[in-house]
Amino acid sequence: MQQKVSVFSRFSAFLRSCLCWDRAFSRTILALAIPMVCQQLMAASLHIIDGLMVSGLGDAAYSGVTQANRLTFVFNLFTFGVAGGGTIFLSQYWGAKDIKRMRHSMGIALGFVLLVAAVFMTLALVFPRTVVGFFLPQGESFELAVKYLVIVAPGYLFMAIDVVFSSAIKAAEKTYIPMIAGIAGILTNTFLNYCLIHGHFGMPAMGVEGAALATMIAAGVSMTINISFAYGKRLPAGAKPSEWICRDGAFVKSFIKTVIPVIFNEGLWGLGVTMYSVFYGRMGDAVVATMGICNTINDLIWVAIFAMMNASAIVIGKTLGTGDRDKAYLYAKRMLAGSVVAGIALGAVVIALRMPLVNIFSGLSDEVRDKAQLILLIGGFAIWFRAFNTINVVGVLRSGGDTMYSLLLDVGTLWAIGVPLTGITALVLHWPIEWVYACTLVEEVFKAAIGIPHFKKKQWMRVLTDEQ
Repeated sequence: MQQKVSVFSRFSAFLRSCLCWDRAFSRTILALAIPMVCQQLMAASLHIIDGLMVSGLGDAAYSGVTQANRLTFVFNLFTFGVAGGGTIFLSQYWGAKDIKRMRHSMGIALGFVLLVAAVFMTLALVFPRTVVGFFLPQGESFELAVKYLVIVAPGYLFMAIDVVFSSAIKAAEKTYIPMIAGIAGILTNTFLNYCLIHGHFGMPAMGVEGAALATMIAAGVSMTINISFAYGKRLPAGAKPSEWICRDGAFVKSFIKTVIPVIFNEGLWGLGVTMYSVFYGRMGDAVVATMGICNTINDLIWVAIFAMMNASAIVIGKTLGTGDRDKAYLYAKRMLAGSVVAGIALGAVVIALRMPLVNIFSGLSDEVRDKAQLILLIGGFAIWFRAFNTINVVGVLRSGGDTMYSLLLDVGTLWAIGVPLTGITALVLHWPIEWVYACTLVEEVFKAAIGIPHFKKKQWMRVLTDEQ
């Protein structure tokens, strides 16, 4: 009996340490997360508004824009990988108040993202039909996707620069600035979509090409605002070009060694998720439109989780930068517990509101609407599980500097379990889309089973400022 009481006491103490957020910690997380929720919402809405407005043009147009944006999705993941890896250094050096190293980190990250942007712009501008052919068969939706991709491609340059400046600003805990930039971007995108898709205020009705042009211009507006604040307020992100250059070979080597796994993590994960879109594309326009609606709604719902993930990375990185490992571990436990609570709440919202959310989209068939509601029901029950893994892999393990393990855990489960299982059920067994989608969630079980023991070992905590 005494042993049972002892086990219960230890378990109760563990729950209290995870769930009892003190006022200072709660205030810090909310101050970081709330602006990032707004910013993530704005970023997601750039493509969501395209989808909502283009959906009125029919299934083919909506499918074309959805699949053309798969290349943008992969591009964003590569740039997020660079920025996310850079944030590990930016946050820890912000905790150590080493502005010089922050700017060196930013300079290296800028070099990487500009290279990535050049590669993706070349693919989209020179080989657009080859790229779209990977996602869609020949047809009306294929031709519309090609037109959309060619116009939106130059915006990759704006997006690449913007993500680095935004990450550096957020690492310095000025998260309200990217929020302002995001709001300006979404307002620009909404107005130009209204004008250019159907033709208003004397502008031409350009259809999907108008949506692409609006998205590209909106990206440029967001980038301009972030850069203006960085230099206007003399933030760590507002560096002279000469301050981006690092001549310390050991630092550059350490940066590359830490960031390269993050880039591969995001890139390979993005390619894996893109394979899902390839499978859906071979199942017909109705399935593509169905998953396009679900992904659009999920983008809106997941902004809270992504904000928690980014807040975790900043807080844990900053705390490790001060050398306090115990406090970093405590904060990590709290964020993991918070992710479960937030995931359950968001799942309940999706399940309760799935019908009105789907009905927002006009011009789509009843089959698409019915399937979308069913998939949102399945996904709603799994959000808490996926949220936990997201915070653990990106917000905790990666922010602690354990980037190689994060790569193996995240990408390994996706390519070893998720992609093969989904491909077989979609293309060989020809299961209905709701069952195919359910198979994409199986990897999350294995990811949690492997990730939790590694987190508890505490081997993921690297104090990079001490290493330098």
